[in-house]
Amino acid sequence: MPITAFAEQDPLPKAVFLHLMPGAVQVVAFVLLAPIVMRFGYPVGLAFIGINVFIGIPLMLGYLLYRAKKRSGKLSLGAVIQNRKSMPLWQYAAFFLLMMVIAFTVLFLTSPINEYLSEHTFSWLPEFFRSSTMTLAGEPVWSLVLVMLLLQIVTDGLAVPVVEELYYRGYLMPRICYLGWAAPAVNAFLFSVQHFWQPFNYLLIFLIVLPQAYLVWRKHNIYISMLTHCAGNIIGAVLSIAAFLTASSN
Repeated sequence: MPITAFAEQDPLPKAVFLHLMPGAVQVVAFVLLAPIVMRFGYPVGLAFIGINVFIGIPLMLGYLLYRAKKRSGKLSLGAVIQNRKSMPLWQYAAFFLLMMVIAFTVLFLTSPINEYLSEHTFSWLPEFFRSSTMTLAGEPVWSLVLVMLLLQIVTDGLAVPVVEELYYRGYLMPRICYLGWAAPAVNAFLFSVQHFWQPFNYLLIFLIVLPQAYLVWRKHNIYISMLTHCAGNIIGAVLSIAAFLTASSN
């Protein structure tokens, strides 16, 4: 069982709370901030980028540093982050390709389900949960949408995945090691659920994250999940930019 010498455990209720807390705080902030941003004519996606940068990332990093300070007396993530064992470069390449194939296969297979859930099961959600370009002042300004999409590469493509992997796979997952081989599945499930703003994508998120969580658990290495998480999000952001530019040119 992948437990390091300084592994500590959280009771399941506390673990559930810590898994869901970042998403809960961010979705509340999003619901409050989104109408204000849209009222001024900005695409609502800018609101969530701001929430990621000024709430989500500081919340997760802040908690990790708090726990590190409490445990070691120093603001060092190394005091609380586990699963940092090295791997040969060829394994990074092999596992990266495998995870990417799985991710895009899952995306292709679940797209009809996600679309149906968005349009029917979760049609009661505010429209801005489904459209990052929405405003309350007519069509969004082209340049603002482009800026938003470019910022997503930095935030959703790099900063957020790295911090999420530190928090979820590096800190939280080892602390439920008493669940044995169910720990990665529970971690992946709760990570999916904390995306409260996109419940129609729960199946997609869970099936993509599940093999990554088990890979981290088996190899004791969060760097491969950081790599695949960042790559997947960056590819998604780049495809969004390409689709936006294509639609704009027509």
